[in-house]
Amino acid sequence: MLSVEINEKMEVMKVTQSEIKTASEFYRPAANRGALVFFLMNELYMIHSFYRFSLDSFIIVIKRAIDIVAAELAPKKKEPVEGEEEEEEPEEEAEGS
Repeated sequence: MLSVEINEKMEVMKVTQSEIKTASEFYRPAANRGALVFFLMNELYMIHSFYRFSLDSFIIVIKRAIDIVAAELAPKKKEPVEGEEEEEEPEEEAEGS
């Protein structure tokens, strides 16, 4: 029946809506910080007219911040100490033809 199908879709919609709300709340702190940086950059011209920024410059600042955070969170590779050679892992031989 049509009403049963609609009720099932409503239940799926409620679950999906809840998941979307949870995911969006996860990003709220980053959005707040981004808004703060934008409005701070936007008001810097009050200090001196030299400090006028476009939306493009704001995007550059945000991308740099994301790159810095990503680099800090990424696992770091161990750099070889001078005079020591990197140990190569033995390659596994292909099994039988």
